[in-house]
Amino acid sequence: MGTGMNAWRKELLDILAETPCRRKPALRRSLLEDAIYATDLPLVSSEEGLRSFRGKAEQAGWRLWMERDWLQLDRPGTAPPEGWFSGPFGPEAGCCASLLRRQAWAEEDQTAFRLLIRAGEEGPGAYERACGALHREWAARLRQKRPLPRLDLRFFEE
Repeated sequence: MGTGMNAWRKELLDILAETPCRRKPALRRSLLEDAIYATDLPLVSSEEGLRSFRGKAEQAGWRLWMERDWLQLDRPGTAPPEGWFSGPFGPEAGCCASLLRRQAWAEEDQTAFRLLIRAGEEGPGAYERACGALHREWAARLRQKRPLPRLDLRFFEE
């Protein structure tokens, strides 16, 4: 079960609601690693409606591209959007926070960032699994003397 609606999903739903469509477009978590959300808007709106949505979304900071019939949406960042996860944080999240506190950071890791936002919407079980995967990946990076990604600690603790 999800954790409610984060500020970014709400923002996209508001823009979609303003876009003329034949039916309400779907907004889903993207199945691609390099996007956060995907919408089937191209299947239910005109070219003009799609252009309008694209302009408003890009103005709000979203990057968009087509993948098959779905419009993929990504938004770079390092801190989670408001309302992104209602917890609780599990032991794997605590391990991730501990590693980040003790190690040098590299550049932003948008892959981990996207993974955590999508998992936060899915709920505590999915979030703990995502943190477990990151914990394993980061432990391997440290063994190879590679820096960890720059991520806001709010992703891992209250």
